[in-house]
Amino acid sequence: MRQVNTVESAPVQPEETIAAISTPMGEGGIGIVRLSGLTAEQILTSLFRGIGGKPRKKFESHKVNYGFVVDDVGHKIDEVMATLMRSPLTYTREDVVEISCHGGSAVLKKVLRRTLELGARMAEPGEYSKRAFLNGRIDLLQAEAIIDLIRTKSEKGWTTAFSQLDGRLSHAISELEDEFIDILANLEASIDFPDEEIEIIGNEALLGKIQQLKQKVYNITATYHIGRVYREGVAVAIAGRPNVGKSSLMNALLQRERAIVTPQPGTTRDTIEETLHVDGIAIRLVDTAGIRNAGDSAEAAGIDRTIQAIDDADIVLILFDGSETFGEEDERALEKIVVAEAGRKSIIPLINKSDLAQKMDMEYLLDTIHAHSIMEDPVLLSAKTGEGVGMIKKRINSMIDSMGEKLSEGPVLTRERHKEKFHQIEKSLDSALVAMERELSREYIAADLQEGREALQELTGKVVEDSILERIFNDFCIGK
Repeated sequence: MRQVNTVESAPVQPEETIAAISTPMGEGGIGIVRLSGLTAEQILTSLFRGIGGKPRKKFESHKVNYGFVVDDVGHKIDEVMATLMRSPLTYTREDVVEISCHGGSAVLKKVLRRTLELGARMAEPGEYSKRAFLNGRIDLLQAEAIIDLIRTKSEKGWTTAFSQLDGRLSHAISELEDEFIDILANLEASIDFPDEEIEIIGNEALLGKIQQLKQKVYNITATYHIGRVYREGVAVAIAGRPNVGKSSLMNALLQRERAIVTPQPGTTRDTIEETLHVDGIAIRLVDTAGIRNAGDSAEAAGIDRTIQAIDDADIVLILFDGSETFGEEDERALEKIVVAEAGRKSIIPLINKSDLAQKMDMEYLLDTIHAHSIMEDPVLLSAKTGEGVGMIKKRINSMIDSMGEKLSEGPVLTRERHKEKFHQIEKSLDSALVAMERELSREYIAADLQEGREALQELTGKVVEDSILERIFNDFCIGK
């Protein structure tokens, strides 16, 4: 484990200067080349020319400068706006230079190459944010929030990411750590100075403090499920036997022709994925191959992928054809879906083709799906006309709400790493309570609580393994 200084006034680390293109490659109005490090200003001075082609020896911090980037013989590469930001009031707490160029990939590469010729080196993925972390600008939770903020596809994903970047979870963890420290200080005093005339916390008060702390930890842990949903979105698989209208339903939900629709059964041979937004949440729709006895190896492979998609889904829409009677293929599809769901209750039954004459025996269908522990009432719809599609979206949203508490003003866990650490903290508190129940010495209680405190420190990065840092920052793009 390494000890990382995350105090707000942490000194800037004397690192070599790094450079990267910080905007997506391709055509655009603007592209940015960013530098960070001790020689960033020196490099800017060497490659920048003002109006009239004159070099500039001095730059005012945090002020935009109009001019040109030039090559080693003074030829203009691009017309730019350049900004020098001196440490420590920068993203990395090092000297930072940002050069806003025209957004073509060729010109950006030329400007970047010029910075490398002048002594910078290419930044590694996430190195700017890693320096911000190592220099105390952000903690590890905020670093993870940055990549989530960049990648989120939904409003609620943005809300949770920004709340973490804004320090809401970090602040809650800091308060928890203060409570751990307070209890540990009392315990250590009673262990080290048993005969001194100091106020020692009694067992009853100690028990109450640990129980209250455990409840606070549990309340935060319980936010993970909905936090993950808001961050990653919800996977919704559309399943059923062939030719019940799965692809038509996907098109109706997306309000565009995404999947091929034909009267021929078995048209869909592979899963098709698209993203839809419902009340600010990203929904990953997965159209699957019809479940039946496969006619060839390609169809069999498609059905295998269907079962995997159902198993991976948070919610499954099982589709029946209301214009036909419930048959053996419907029963087979239902059984496979329920088995793949492994007992979860996140299945919404749908009866399609309400625009046609109905032959489905509703009473028999209800008895059948209830026998498979599906208690949701079926939604009657027509993927062709759009009838019932709005109700499906409402059902999906209702199921998402039932997965956990709605997003509140409090801290929310969004990553598996967060959840694992909070489970470690809960375990340490449980062990401390067991030690008290068995009337063990206070050294055992203190040791258990110290493990919980260390897990909190690992969350924010006060104490962290190098391998964890590498895994987190390698997930970033180059330039961030």
